[in-house]
Amino acid sequence: MSTYNQHLQPTMSTLELIRVFALSNEFKLIPVRQDEKVELGKLLEKVPIPVEESVEEPAAKINVLLQAYISQLKLDGFALVADMIFVQQSAGRILRTIFEICLKRGWLIPIRAALDLCIMADRQL
Repeated sequence: MSTYNQHLQPTMSTLELIRVFALSNEFKLIPVRQDEKVELGKLLEKVPIPVEESVEEPAAKINVLLQAYISQLKLDGFALVADMIFVQQSAGRILRTIFEICLKRGWLIPIRAALDLCIMADRQL
């Protein structure tokens, strides 16, 4: 919760909400492994929303995995698939939490963006 309280702002877009999602404490123990960097680099080019962080950063990995899950991109590496499953299982809950926080604060722009992300994660749109 402290991560969300610190980073959420009343004018956040979808791009910024995905970055906040990637900073969640649930993902702080997911490392970027050496053998994943090549595939992550390829995925960085395929995801619809640009990722500003480098492939070396765990937040970039989570960001890419969320977008790859929503966009139904194929993964090759076993370790990436395992991390994708963890992101997939956590996405709905975390995105709904972000939505609820924005809703309670009455921030219309991030409410809409968070709701869109919740629907995208739920339906893989």
